[in-house]
Amino acid sequence: MKAQLPQGISCFKDDDDGFFAWLERNPDGYVINSERNPKPSYLVLHRPGCPHFKSSNALHWTMDYIKFCSPDRKALEAWAAAAIGGCVRPCRSCFG
Repeated sequence: MKAQLPQGISCFKDDDDGFFAWLERNPDGYVINSERNPKPSYLVLHRPGCPHFKSSNALHWTMDYIKFCSPDRKALEAWAAAAIGGCVRPCRSCFG
């Protein structure tokens, strides 16, 4: 999956530390939460400050699901549409 990602989009799979470091470095960025095998039916767009990411350190954030991250929302959504074929659904907590 990483080889297919355009510059500026990062994928975090089995890398919680890397994911949370990215959130810290990109407070104005965007995150797509996806099933481990991305499907068009489940692509949820979040912001780094989303309360869902604050709920528990015991969770494995990038094990059951993976995260695609970018500072550029339009580029991230365009990539998801082209590569996965789905429409991104905004998180209600982030974009309520």
